[in-house]
Order: sequence, then C-alpha cells, then structure tokens
Amino acid sequence: MDKPIAIGGRPIADQLAQRTHTIVAATVELVWRQVPFYRSLPEEAVRSDITAIIRCNFEVLIASLRSLQTTDDEGLMRIRASAQRRAEELVPLAEVLHAYHLAVDHWWKVIGDLAGPEDTTDLSRAGTLLHRHLLAATAAVLAGYGSDPAVHGEEDSARRDLFLELTSGPNTTGPAERFGIDLPRLYWVLSLHVEPHPDERSAGIDAVVAERRKVRRLQRELDNVGRDNALSMLTSSGGGVLIPILEPTPGVDDWQDSAQYAQLSRNLRDMERTIGAAVLTAVSVAAPQEVPQAYEQTREILDVARRCGRGNGTVRLRDVALEYQLTRPSAATPLLADLLSPLQSNPVVLETLESYLDTGCDRSAAAAALHVHPNTVAYRLRKVATLTGLDVGTAPDLVRLVAAVAARRATDATQTARVSRTAPSL
Repeated sequence: MDKPIAIGGRPIADQLAQRTHTIVAATVELVWRQVPFYRSLPEEAVRSDITAIIRCNFEVLIASLRSLQTTDDEGLMRIRASAQRRAEELVPLAEVLHAYHLAVDHWWKVIGDLAGPEDTTDLSRAGTLLHRHLLAATAAVLAGYGSDPAVHGEEDSARRDLFLELTSGPNTTGPAERFGIDLPRLYWVLSLHVEPHPDERSAGIDAVVAERRKVRRLQRELDNVGRDNALSMLTSSGGGVLIPILEPTPGVDDWQDSAQYAQLSRNLRDMERTIGAAVLTAVSVAAPQEVPQAYEQTREILDVARRCGRGNGTVRLRDVALEYQLTRPSAATPLLADLLSPLQSNPVVLETLESYLDTGCDRSAAAAALHVHPNTVAYRLRKVATLTGLDVGTAPDLVRLVAAVAARRATDATQTARVSRTAPSL
C-alpha cells in the first residue's frame, strides 16, 4: 500500500482539511475578483451555490489526496449537477472552467507554501493527483453542460406540452393516451403572479441570471408542493400550474374550506420565502375536462385581485366575488366608473380612496401604505365626499364607491388592452 502523501511531516489531506473554511473563502474571493461573469451574479448565488460547489470541489480533492485515488463518484455528481444549473442560468462554460482552473492553481500554491526541500517527492505525488482531479472535475462540468440539460429539457418539454393540452381543450382522452398516464379525478388549478426578486433590479447583477435562478427555485418549490407531479408553464413573472389531487378528498364543492386548501395556502406562502419574491396565486379546483374553464377563471381572478391591491397569498373567487362581478362588462360599468370622474383632477385623493378600500377600510393600514398620517387619510376621504357626494361612512355610499372603483379599474384595463392591440409595431 502506498504511503500517505506527507508535507512537512504531516499528511497533506489532514492539513488541508483543518484549513477548509479559510481556503474555501479565499478561493471564492479569488474567483469573484478574477472571473468577470461571477461579479455579475447575485450575492445570494455567490454566498450559497458558488461557495458550496467550491467547498465540494475542495473536499473531493482532499478525499483524493487521502485515498490516493481520483474517484469520488458522489462528489463528481454534485459538480456535474452544479454545472447543469449554471448552464440553465446561461453562465458561459468558459467562465466556469476558468473558475475551476483558478481554484486548483490556488490550492497548488497553498500546498507548495507548506512544503520544504525534503518534500519534493511527495509534492510531486500531490501535484499528480491535483492534475487528475482537475481533469475529472472538468469532465464533470462538461457533462453537466452537455448531456443532462437535454434529458431534463425533454422531461420539462413533455410537462409543458401536457399542461398546454389540458388547459386548452376539453378532450382529455388524447393527452392521457399520448402521454401514457392516468389523469387524476381533480386538479388544483393555479394562476400565479411573481414579483421581481431584488437581484433582478440590482445594478451590476445580470438580470437574466437572476430571473432564471428565481424560476428554477419556483419550479423546484412547486415540484415539492405537487410531489413531483405538478404540470406548469412558468416565466419570471408567473404562469400556470396544475397539481393532481390524488386523495379522495376534497371535492369540487367543498375544497374552499378544506384542510387540504389550508395546507396548500401555507405551502405557497412558505414558497415565497424560498424564492425571495412575493407570489400571488389564484386557486380553483376542476376535473380534467373542466380545467380549461377553471384555468381561464383563475387568470381572471388573479387579474382582479392584483387590481384590488392584493400583493401576495392565495385568493379564491369568493374572496373577490364582488369585485369580480363588478368588473364583468355590462352597460352599468361606464356609469359606475363615471361616479369617480370628479376625482380625476385630484389623483392623490383617488389613490387614497383606492388604498382605503383595498385595506378593508382601515385608515391606519391605508396611511401606512401611502406613507402619510392617518389624519391625512381622513381629510382626503372627506374630500371624496365633497367632490362626489358619496361618503365612505355610510353603508349605501360605501357599496357604490366599491363598485365605482372596481368599474373604473375594469375600464382602465380594457382601454389599456385596446391601446396595446392597436399600437403600431416599431
């Protein structure tokens, strides 16, 4: 059996292991300084993913120096998986390989600094293993960039195709046969709006990478919620999701008050913390053949909820039933919207009224949302009464104001959509 590689009279693997934290931190700093692309990554990525994979790479090297072998299948699989994620985030392959070469070069210098004149033979042995480690790590990176994305891409594409077929037409027999699956009795039908992650708006951070990281985290969390059975079509701003209901309960008529819906809501709230961005989700339940109508309705519910000031959480039709009904096109819509026309020249007063209604007629909450004193909110609400003749303090007027705000928002949304459709292409 070969003798352990010893530098300065002590096994080099033990010496490096004892200094892991310091060496890894120095390596991360070196990569961040010398590889331009890494400086455009979100700080969270450098702190977590990049630091973790450099540490993994270093520990694979230590294991190699200890065993005198270059094989560490588990460690190399982690390197490969990390490279696959970098590929999904559009990190250039050359930059990733540059980082690995910088790291190995730095570790060789650390080992060299520990060696004395009497360590020539063992230093040469260490250098050989370090070179073999770099070759193995490079092969793992290339595999991550080259093969796995295609496999996962095919799987993701199949999921998207099934999602599109289930949400676009009532014929569920075709998709079930084509994809070789048994459709569940019911689906949770979700429409999501996802706010930007702070990294997406930070100067010096690549916004595309930040968006892709957020979408990847979102997809992973939805897979967890759906027990790897979720079907989805996602972008950085949201999308749609179908989650099979595999248990015998709840049913179409009792899901809104079920323990399963309460758990789903908690899981979706927890997901926000993981992805680092607010998520607003409209929820319904439907049998496979009813999914297209349910999905369209959740998209409408989501739109109404957003226009009513909802920023996150889960929302059902019954949570915005009044606003939903008032925003359906009718002859009364422009008449209701016109009730607020006296406020058009007082946008601050109109904003205050909307905020007051959106916060459940809570003056303190409206004041906090507007960053003003509650007395200012009270003054502006009196201004609403003066200008429109409608007082939020009386029940009949309050109902009319709620209806007027909902109708105005629906009218504004319709006009915006019309302008967007008729605008010339540049």
